[in-house]
Amino acid sequence: MQRDEDADADKRAAHWKHRQSHIVTSDPCQHAESLPAWSQEYLQLEAGPFFGEIKESTFGPVQVFQETIDQVIDEKANPRRDSYTVGIPVRVTENGRWQGHELSDRSVMILKPNEELHFKTPKHSNILVTVITCCALDAIAEGDGFGSADDLFQRPHVVEVGDDIASNFRAALFNALSVSQNNPGLLEHEAVRNDLSDSVMHSVFATLTQVGDFGKRLSNGQSVQRSIVERARTYILANRQRALSVAELCEHLRMSRRGVHHAFMNVLGVNPVTFLRYVRLHEVRKALLDPGCRESISTVAANWGFWHMGMFGQYYKQLFHETPSDTTKRIRGPLDSMSRFRS
Repeated sequence: MQRDEDADADKRAAHWKHRQSHIVTSDPCQHAESLPAWSQEYLQLEAGPFFGEIKESTFGPVQVFQETIDQVIDEKANPRRDSYTVGIPVRVTENGRWQGHELSDRSVMILKPNEELHFKTPKHSNILVTVITCCALDAIAEGDGFGSADDLFQRPHVVEVGDDIASNFRAALFNALSVSQNNPGLLEHEAVRNDLSDSVMHSVFATLTQVGDFGKRLSNGQSVQRSIVERARTYILANRQRALSVAELCEHLRMSRRGVHHAFMNVLGVNPVTFLRYVRLHEVRKALLDPGCRESISTVAANWGFWHMGMFGQYYKQLFHETPSDTTKRIRGPLDSMSRFRS
């Protein structure tokens, strides 16, 4: 058993040696699956077309990416395990929240190893993020006289820094990403990979050592409300074939209708009725995007509690700006889509 685990570790280490990719998407569900080494779920919170772009590079123990999204999304994500995550917005419009903390263009975003991320994006989101294995960043910290990099992460998930610190950190991530994206062949050279990873890690270390423990501390109310939203999401997914009512959701949460409403509006900006519908619509869309799914559109919709196909079609088109048939045509072609709709 130990030998198998060691072999798996060797495979993972080889996989992380180097890689670069540039992906453009027009679908939130597909976009959620496009970031290498991340496990993600995206819930689109406003009606309209989606645009997403990811520029990503991995060199040794370091992953750097720039993610651009033009839509309000509630992200639930997990980076690769046993890694530190640090990011900064390229630009901020309004209402972006990382782990419940409101963002500005001088916000450094932090995620401790093996934490689950909750990120509500602004309407136009553009962020730079690096993910660094614990052992690599710990080695940098130890070399600079710190016992562990973990000491630098014992602070709020969002800290505000000065303009110069923000600009320098942003430039360091931009430069490492640009070099690897524009000259992918350079990643074949170990010396280049080492230089890029070292520059990013030292930039993270320099950024976090220049800021104190001050930051945007999350109010207890926001933390409790996010917990309510996640409990609601779990309950909805566990009762997929029933169109749950808000009253039933309130009963499960043991909360008043008013309290549940405030929680959803404060965390996501949508009411519970809309959230219930959006979760089920996204699950239908995921199924329709699966090339291996052979069920009809009406069956898939019914599986998620949509029994009136006319209303389902209206809801679907309003949110995603295409019909369910349009979705299947893009994935499987028009003939297969029609046969699935009729079957």
